[in-house]
Amino acid sequence: MFRPSARHFALPALALALLLMLGAAGPATVAQAPDQAAVRDKILTYVRKRFSIPDSVKMTMTDLRDSAFPDFQETTVTLDDGKNKQSQPLFVSKNMRYIVEGAIFNLGGDSPQEIERIISLKDQPSQGPADAPVTLVEYSDLECPVCAQMQQELESEAVPKYGNKLRIVFKEFPLVTIHDWALTGAIAAQCVYQIDPSKYVDFRSDIFKNQGSITGDRARDMLLHYGAEVGVDNDKLAACIDSRQTLPRVEANMHEGEALGVGQTPTSYINGKMLVGAPPSAEIFKAIDEALH
Repeated sequence: MFRPSARHFALPALALALLLMLGAAGPATVAQAPDQAAVRDKILTYVRKRFSIPDSVKMTMTDLRDSAFPDFQETTVTLDDGKNKQSQPLFVSKNMRYIVEGAIFNLGGDSPQEIERIISLKDQPSQGPADAPVTLVEYSDLECPVCAQMQQELESEAVPKYGNKLRIVFKEFPLVTIHDWALTGAIAAQCVYQIDPSKYVDFRSDIFKNQGSITGDRARDMLLHYGAEVGVDNDKLAACIDSRQTLPRVEANMHEGEALGVGQTPTSYINGKMLVGAPPSAEIFKAIDEALH
């Protein structure tokens, strides 16, 4: 939920879907008559009132866009108090009656094709060629020991074995309720990607290898240290972490994972087929081989 404070906006990353009435709808739907200015004014007015957001806080909203769910469109609302920005994806029903804050789940389950449609591969950190026949998308938490194990298996076994046949796309999914520096780590990783995409995989691997030496009170300094180790400009990385510039990218990854039903890390999708945890390499190879054939 939107819970503004004087210093920042605490929007929980793992919220249950919350259905909010926008008010009476007219006979036309958003899809039929997309007056974006009127829609934007109605939604922002409602959100400001519903969550008691002060007038001093600037609110902006992207145009409504198609979502993975046929009865809903999606937008992102951003709050800015002059010091911090916080973004929240929202789903808006096409009849303009409801807003869903959080995630929408398909009770019938998603097919691999539906999963692939939900997952965005555009402008995401990755390893391997974009035209590889197999794509493994991993939702991971940098503070998660099992994720570190999965990274080691991918680096030392899967990548050497499959070479250009495999592309790995990395998604941030920090478990903020149980890990104290995972969110900062995810922000830092996305900062590295923005500063120099070629350094992302090395930075991520370095963090996993040194996971045990990072603590909440030392996280920023340690992340900067490992960034410098892989050749990332430390001044740029520090400025990006401190401003939380990449938080919207992290939150987009998290909301995408929630829409898929990701509940633990690591969770991976191999050409749309779910793989939970860090199974033995033989199981990962089997899933990749099945996708290849």
